[in-house]
Amino acid sequence: MGLFDLSAGGSAGLLTPHISVELGKYQIRLAASEAERESACRLRFKVFNLELGEGLMSSYSTGLDKDRFDYVCDHLIVEDRSTGEVVGTYRMQSGSEARRHWGYYSAQEFDFAAYEPVREQVLELGRASIDRDHRSSEVLTLLWRGIAQYSRSCGLRYLIGCSSLNSQDPAEGWAIYEQLKPFLASAEFITRPTSAYTLPPGSGLPQNPPKIPRLLKTYIGVGARICGEPAWDREFGTIDFLTLLDLRQLTPAARNRFLPDEEH
Repeated sequence: MGLFDLSAGGSAGLLTPHISVELGKYQIRLAASEAERESACRLRFKVFNLELGEGLMSSYSTGLDKDRFDYVCDHLIVEDRSTGEVVGTYRMQSGSEARRHWGYYSAQEFDFAAYEPVREQVLELGRASIDRDHRSSEVLTLLWRGIAQYSRSCGLRYLIGCSSLNSQDPAEGWAIYEQLKPFLASAEFITRPTSAYTLPPGSGLPQNPPKIPRLLKTYIGVGARICGEPAWDREFGTIDFLTLLDLRQLTPAARNRFLPDEEH
């Protein structure tokens, strides 16, 4: 199979990159059928709803974390090669695809006007999930190599999406924001939550300040930046930080790990 595959995936019949990487007992690729996309949604339900106690209430009736964006996005899946089980996933949508369909998912929560000048270089990420029994550096590395391959194949530079704090306490959200202020994006990429998602003032800092979520800490560690104040997602049960990574600003260690075949 060549670099591009005319599969009936999230790109609605457009040419989509062929992703294929193996590491240890795992492999990563794009979901190529409705059954594979549902496997990703089932894993997300398991992680978000059952494990973390967040997620959409409607998911409990189906066992799937699924919304309208799943029909137009591409889905990276990591499989255990010995069982075929989907153990990791990311949902992805380019800026050009967002224009063709329902816009950016994250634009429900944040004003995306600041990113219009770079729309053709944007890849929106979301719904990152790894099965509890498979949370290893191998699976995380595969997910990021898949994202890097996809971005490089499509000529995309900026990765953007919501990083979530599993909380509905505004004080905890503001406490995390204070910790993240040293990692704010440059001025042209700073934005604000939409009015419906504005996080209310907290009643002082919590006595025991929460820790930065592990995935968000990982993003910061490879060079990502926060795009301003957090949003309050009451439907999903999280406080969200819009996060931006310029792939040209990856740390050298991250570039070696996630783009091992690229000349540096």
